[in-house]
Amino acid sequence: MLGKCPYCKDGCIIMQKKIVQGRNTKVYTCSNAKFISEDGELFESVSSCSYRIWGNSLLKYGKRFIGEREVRELLSEGTFVAVLHSRNGVEYRKYVIPHDEYGISVLFEDEVAV
Repeated sequence: MLGKCPYCKDGCIIMQKKIVQGRNTKVYTCSNAKFISEDGELFESVSSCSYRIWGNSLLKYGKRFIGEREVRELLSEGTFVAVLHSRNGVEYRKYVIPHDEYGISVLFEDEVAV
Protein backbone atom coordinates (compact mmCIF):
# COMPACT_ATOMS: atom_id res chain seq x y z
CA MET A 1 0.00 0.00 0.00
CA LEU A 2 1.43 3.35 -1.05
CA GLY A 3 -1.29 5.60 0.37
CA LYS A 4 -4.98 6.45 0.34
CA CYS A 5 -6.72 7.02 -2.98
CA PRO A 6 -7.08 10.81 -3.51
CA TYR A 7 -10.46 10.43 -5.23
CA CYS A 8 -12.61 7.71 -3.71
CA LYS A 9 -11.03 8.03 -0.21
CA ASP A 10 -12.13 4.43 0.32
CA GLY A 11 -9.38 2.53 -1.46
CA CYS A 12 -5.61 2.31 -1.22
CA ILE A 13 -3.11 2.87 -4.03
CA ILE A 14 -1.18 -0.28 -4.86
CA MET A 15 1.43 -1.10 -7.51
CA GLN A 16 0.68 -3.78 -10.07
CA LYS A 17 2.79 -5.10 -12.92
CA LYS A 18 0.95 -5.28 -16.25
CA ILE A 19 1.78 -6.21 -19.82
CA VAL A 20 0.48 -3.65 -22.29
CA GLN A 21 1.04 -4.16 -26.01
CA GLY A 22 3.71 -6.74 -25.23
CA ARG A 23 5.68 -4.49 -22.85
CA ASN A 24 6.04 -4.79 -19.10
CA THR A 25 4.92 -1.73 -17.20
CA LYS A 26 3.79 -0.76 -13.73
CA VAL A 27 0.52 0.86 -12.86
CA TYR A 28 -0.31 2.48 -9.54
CA THR A 29 -4.02 1.95 -9.10
CA CYS A 30 -6.78 2.17 -6.54
CA SER A 31 -7.57 -1.14 -4.87
CA ASN A 32 -11.20 -0.59 -5.93
CA ALA A 33 -10.26 -0.73 -9.66
CA LYS A 34 -10.64 -3.95 -11.64
CA PHE A 35 -8.80 -4.82 -14.88
CA ILE A 36 -9.50 -7.39 -17.56
CA SER A 37 -7.23 -8.46 -20.41
CA GLU A 38 -8.51 -9.26 -23.88
CA ASP A 39 -6.23 -10.29 -26.77
CA GLY A 40 -3.19 -8.78 -25.05
CA GLU A 41 -4.91 -5.43 -24.52
CA LEU A 42 -5.61 -4.23 -20.99
CA PHE A 43 -9.03 -2.76 -20.20
CA GLU A 44 -10.55 -1.46 -17.02
CA SER A 45 -13.81 -3.17 -16.17
CA VAL A 46 -16.66 -1.69 -14.19
CA SER A 47 -15.10 -0.38 -10.97
CA SER A 48 -16.08 1.82 -8.08
CA CYS A 49 -12.90 3.90 -8.69
CA SER A 50 -10.84 4.28 -11.85
CA TYR A 51 -7.89 6.29 -10.47
CA ARG A 52 -4.55 5.07 -11.82
CA ILE A 53 -1.06 6.33 -12.62
CA TRP A 54 0.88 4.55 -15.34
CA GLY A 55 4.57 4.17 -14.51
CA ASN A 56 5.54 5.67 -17.87
CA SER A 57 3.11 8.63 -17.74
CA LEU A 58 5.90 11.21 -18.02
CA LEU A 59 7.81 9.46 -20.81
CA LYS A 60 6.97 12.19 -23.33
CA TYR A 61 8.70 14.66 -20.99
CA GLY A 62 11.89 12.60 -20.84
CA LYS A 63 11.18 10.87 -17.50
CA ARG A 64 11.26 7.13 -18.08
CA PHE A 65 9.63 5.94 -14.89
CA ILE A 66 7.61 7.16 -11.91
CA GLY A 67 8.81 5.38 -8.78
CA GLU A 68 7.05 4.30 -5.62
CA ARG A 69 8.75 7.07 -3.61
CA GLU A 70 7.26 9.71 -5.93
CA VAL A 71 3.80 8.15 -5.76
CA ARG A 72 3.97 8.07 -1.95
CA GLU A 73 4.96 11.75 -1.91
CA LEU A 74 2.15 12.61 -4.34
CA LEU A 75 -0.42 10.86 -2.14
CA SER A 76 0.82 12.29 1.16
CA GLU A 77 1.85 15.82 0.11
CA GLY A 78 -0.46 16.31 -2.88
CA THR A 79 2.49 16.94 -5.22
CA PHE A 80 6.00 15.87 -6.12
CA VAL A 81 8.79 17.52 -8.08
CA ALA A 82 9.79 15.78 -11.32
CA VAL A 83 13.00 16.35 -13.24
CA LEU A 84 11.88 16.54 -16.88
CA HIS A 85 13.74 17.13 -20.14
CA SER A 86 12.79 19.12 -23.22
CA ARG A 87 13.35 17.75 -26.71
CA ASN A 88 16.62 19.65 -27.00
CA GLY A 89 17.89 18.13 -23.73
CA VAL A 90 17.31 21.07 -21.36
CA GLU A 91 16.53 19.85 -17.84
CA TYR A 92 13.77 21.52 -15.83
CA ARG A 93 11.82 20.80 -12.65
CA LYS A 94 8.04 20.93 -12.47
CA TYR A 95 5.38 20.12 -9.91
CA VAL A 96 3.24 17.05 -10.59
CA ILE A 97 -0.25 16.84 -9.05
CA PRO A 98 -3.04 14.22 -9.03
CA HIS A 99 -5.59 14.39 -11.84
CA ASP A 100 -8.81 12.39 -11.76
CA GLU A 101 -8.89 11.49 -15.47
CA TYR A 102 -5.19 11.15 -16.33
CA GLY A 103 -3.78 10.10 -12.94
CA ILE A 104 -1.25 12.93 -12.83
CA SER A 105 -0.83 16.37 -14.34
CA VAL A 106 2.26 18.56 -14.77
CA LEU A 107 2.01 22.20 -13.68
CA PHE A 108 3.89 24.07 -16.39
CA GLU A 109 3.12 27.55 -14.99
CA ASP A 110 5.10 26.95 -11.81
CA GLU A 111 8.88 26.69 -12.04
CA VAL A 112 10.56 24.90 -9.15
CA ALA A 113 13.57 26.63 -7.65
CA VAL A 114 16.72 24.55 -8.07
